[in-house]
Amino acid sequence: MHVTRFLPCCFSFALLLSGFSMHAEAANFDGVFDAGWTTAYQSADSINHMHERLHALGMEQVVLQYAAVEKTHLYYPSQLNFLQNTQYKNNQLFPKSIDAAKAAGNKLWIGLYYDGENWYTPPTVSQLDTLASRNLKVLDELYALYGKETVIEGVYIPQEIARYYWDGLREDATAAALATHFLNPVTQAAQAKGWKVMAAPFYNQNLETPEKLQTFFKQLFAARFKPDVIAVQDGVGASDAGKPHASTATAGNYERVIAKTCTQYGIEFWVDMELFRTDDSHALADSARLSSQLDTARAAGASKVIAYDLAVLGNAGLDSLEKWFPRDTSQTTSIRNHRSSSKSPKNGKLHHKEMRYYKLNGARVKTIRGYALTKDRD
Repeated sequence: MHVTRFLPCCFSFALLLSGFSMHAEAANFDGVFDAGWTTAYQSADSINHMHERLHALGMEQVVLQYAAVEKTHLYYPSQLNFLQNTQYKNNQLFPKSIDAAKAAGNKLWIGLYYDGENWYTPPTVSQLDTLASRNLKVLDELYALYGKETVIEGVYIPQEIARYYWDGLREDATAAALATHFLNPVTQAAQAKGWKVMAAPFYNQNLETPEKLQTFFKQLFAARFKPDVIAVQDGVGASDAGKPHASTATAGNYERVIAKTCTQYGIEFWVDMELFRTDDSHALADSARLSSQLDTARAAGASKVIAYDLAVLGNAGLDSLEKWFPRDTSQTTSIRNHRSSSKSPKNGKLHHKEMRYYKLNGARVKTIRGYALTKDRD
């Protein structure tokens, strides 16, 4: 993401889980980013508890932002030569997170390679080719390690796309060059392996209109960049020299045009919602602002809203989300089903199967022992 990161104190988690694994529709957030700055130092038990707690909130899409950050962080056990000079080799974050997501019932998006360079000056075509080559090598290695893990939904391209870096600052700095020399080869290689691809572009209302942003995405998609998910950063938390990139009053204007363009090209539209305040305190924003952001994203057509990020949450932040945005279980009831056909031939006693019902996309969904779903229309 495009703001200074925060390193909070260690996570401490407490969660009472019910006997049933209930997958009710997430009423609020659908997931969260994990940049690894804090979780890479946590024990497996701590990460397990974190995933359980996120799952209970409905935040089942967890995006591991990076596989590697050039020269600083490495989050999986890589053997690639250009990653061996990494300063902090926290290379168990990916394995621990995969195990935790499996246990909790979450889905992972695994980030690729980030060279540590923000695109304040757009890379040349040659630099884009190098960036693509390194991402492809990391992708191949990740697939060799984790390609059979069904808990992995897809990959995340950590280089962040912003229109104003690719708007003719140099003759070669164009949307077509970005797509042809970097985004397309990485996206197509991942999709060929059966993994989906997500990108999370950002914008700045001080530098562009919604119409300019829409034109940029049309140029990218026309150049055959077709990820599975565009999760646009809503910009409400980010600021430059005290000027927010967006406000809750204007964010919807930008989100709607991107949503419309994604629909035209058959790409799923999500919103990556910024949880942090704009005052550089790196603290969680208040519930009123977060509620407004959520409402805006849903109204703009986001099929999922994922949040940035775990570092802002920590223990206190998760406490707040549990208080402010509890998962909607109001439709959940418990009944006992007694059927004569369930009698035991030996003792004639009834076997009791506990069933639960909850709302999902307008349908009533029945679970028995947490699985074997059937739908009954109301």
